[in-house]
Amino acid sequence: MATYPDVELADLQAAYQGWPGGTAEKAALAALVLRVRIERAAARLPSTVIAAKPDISMIERRLYLSIGEPGLSPEAQLCRMQAIAGALEAYVAICEILHGRNPDPAPPLEDIDAWTSAVDALEEDLYPAPAAARDRTLQGATTGG
Repeated sequence: MATYPDVELADLQAAYQGWPGGTAEKAALAALVLRVRIERAAARLPSTVIAAKPDISMIERRLYLSIGEPGLSPEAQLCRMQAIAGALEAYVAICEILHGRNPDPAPPLEDIDAWTSAVDALEEDLYPAPAAARDRTLQGATTGG
């Protein structure tokens, strides 16, 4: 079982904000923040979705299990599938970069923006929050804001 790293997401976001350079120089760190957000979203799934203890292993399986969450309408299931597909596409690309399987260690800013949108959509679908609270959290860590 893989568990959370000992670092908090807020600490990673603070490191991003304080890292020297512009957004292009911080692209790999932004990718790392996005990966942690995806892993944490998958690990936080309720016991009504997955009985296993929270961890960050089998991200794809955990996210796909959430499609069968009790109470989701067929339309909500379709939206969930789309959000998961986008987030998993981002997750795979991020892992390729972070594990050195991509020859370019700094992802293009367009990719970071697309991945951020995908992760935002996943978090919003899995854990809807009031708009004001959502705007305050996770703001600027991947957009350089």
